[in-house]
Formats: sequence, structure tokens, C-alpha cells
Amino acid sequence: MSTEQDLLTYITKELAPGKTDIDAESSLQGVIDSTAVMELVVWIEGQYGFDVEIDDITPDNFGSAKALTAYIEKNKNG
Repeated sequence: MSTEQDLLTYITKELAPGKTDIDAESSLQGVIDSTAVMELVVWIEGQYGFDVEIDDITPDNFGSAKALTAYIEKNKNG
């Protein structure tokens, strides 16, 4: 499973159940709240093996599954 698909699956099953219309380009603002963002950070750290810096939790990095995928791909390989 690709990183993007993995993220979308996690978001729709764990953080925004019932929101079936979310795709890679969908804005996550209003879909997940601040608590869910922190759950997502913990999941990313466990799933991809790197620490998410607090300064990296921005709309540019966490605004959509596509943006998150790019952020993860950039950071998971060191």
C-alpha cells in the first residue's frame, strides 16, 4: 500500500469515520480536529519511524493527504 493510501485509510477509519468523500487533495481542515492531528502525529511517528517536529505541524505539511505524503516521504528516509 502506498503512503498516500495508507494515510487515507487511517484518516477515514480512525480520525474521520463516516467521511467517505476524502481524497488526496481534500483539505483536512474541518475534517479532523486538533486532537486528531496529534493522534495522526503519533501514528506517523510509529508507522514511519521519525519524529515529527512541532514546527512541522503546519497547513503546508498537514493540509491534505497529498501534502502529508510529501512530508512523510521527505522525512522517513532521513
